[in-house]
Amino acid sequence: MLFVVVVISCLGTLNGLMLACTRSFYAMAARNEGPMPHVFNAVDKVTNMPTNSSAMGVLMAAIWLTYFYGANLTEPWFGRFCFDSSELPIITIYAMYIPIFLLQMKKGKDLGTFNRYIAPVLGIAASVFMVVAAVVSLGKAIIYYLILFAVIMCIGFALKNYGHEKAK
Repeated sequence: MLFVVVVISCLGTLNGLMLACTRSFYAMAARNEGPMPHVFNAVDKVTNMPTNSSAMGVLMAAIWLTYFYGANLTEPWFGRFCFDSSELPIITIYAMYIPIFLLQMKKGKDLGTFNRYIAPVLGIAASVFMVVAAVVSLGKAIIYYLILFAVIMCIGFALKNYGHEKAK
């Protein structure tokens, strides 16, 4: 019974990943951002779905699932770059919250004291706690995760304007 619950949970996570991948490519393309916006902002007239963005979402989810399988469910395929891809990205997510909270304190002049100062300070403290807890519990895997994260971000930056000249 526990196995069934775990499988359902994993399928839900994969569904969320699939939706996020589909929406992210379409959302960037709708704003004329990201790689080949003229391709990824196309919406099918019959289904009212961004078909090309959905196909890219399936590809991205398949890559993520392949990595998760090769890093966690079988004999490791990726050497030192094997880590729990469902747990380790928390570091970057919570670290990215910190500047958001700081900007809320800086620019939220129309907010009350609680929403402008107290809540963001508590959010920063919680974010720092989560990052420190991840560092303590996961150790050296964080270094390899951050290397992989930096490589993927550099690839994304390099492809950011790819295909824009064709749209003109």
